[in-house]
Amino acid sequence: MPRDSWLLAPLQAACYNAVVPPGYLSEIFVSFQGEGAHVGRRHLFVRLAGCNLRCRYCDTPDSLERTPTYTVYSNRGVETRPNPASIGDVVALVAGILRADPPIDAIALTGGEPLTQADFVADFLGAGRFPVPVLLETNGVLPQRLQHVLPLVDIISMDIKPPSNTGERHFWEEHAAFLDLCRGKDVYVKLLVDETTIAEEVERAAALVASAPQLVPAFMQPIVDQGGLPAISAQRLTHLYCVARQRLDSIRVLPQTHKLLGIR
Repeated sequence: MPRDSWLLAPLQAACYNAVVPPGYLSEIFVSFQGEGAHVGRRHLFVRLAGCNLRCRYCDTPDSLERTPTYTVYSNRGVETRPNPASIGDVVALVAGILRADPPIDAIALTGGEPLTQADFVADFLGAGRFPVPVLLETNGVLPQRLQHVLPLVDIISMDIKPPSNTGERHFWEEHAAFLDLCRGKDVYVKLLVDETTIAEEVERAAALVASAPQLVPAFMQPIVDQGGLPAISAQRLTHLYCVARQRLDSIRVLPQTHKLLGIR
C-alpha cells in the first residue's frame, strides 16, 4: 500500500458503512498523553463510550454509557455529532484532524473501554490505515476481544485495578491471558493505587507482570479524588511501591500529568 494511501481513507471507509455496525463515541480531541510510557507526547484521543466495569473512582464517568451524541474538539472549534457513528464518518474526521493539526505522535483509543466495541475498532483501524502509531488504552480484562484488534495496534496500555480500590471482582486470570496475547507488542502496565489498596493485591499484580512472557514496564499511578488531589498519602504510596519493587525492577510512580496541567 502506498505510503500516502491514508489520504484516501475516507473513500476507502465508505464501503464499510453498509456492512459494519456503527460505533458509539464519547469525544475526540488532541492533547498531551498524561499517563504511562508515552507521557508528554501529543496524541489524538478517540474516546469510545461504554465500559464493562464500574470502578468507584472512574475519572471519565461521562464515557461509561452510550449517549445520543459525542463531542469533537479541534482547531476549528467544538462540534457535537450524533451517535452511533459510521466507520466512514469517524475515519474521515480522524484523517482530517491528522492533516490539519500536526504534529500528532499517535492515535490513542481510550474510553470507557474500547474493547467493548472491538469489531468497530478493528474495522475503523483497518479502514483508516493511519500514518501514526495506534495506542490502545484498556482495562485488560477482555482478552478474547483483544484478538480482534491486536494486529492493528502498535502500543498497548493495560490497567491493573486492584479489587480493593475498584469495588469490582479480581481479574488476575484475565490479566495474565491478556499479557500473554501481547507478547511481541510494545506493552506497559499501569497499576492504580489509593489509600484503600491492599498490599497483597499489589504484590500479586507485580508478580503477574513479572511472569509475563516479555519485559513489561510498569507504572504505579496514584488515583486522584474529585478535587484532583492524590487519594493516597506519601507514606502509603512508598510502602506499596516497595512491595511491588520486590517483584519488579522496572516500575515507576507516575501521576496523571494531564490532571496536574489542567488539560483534557
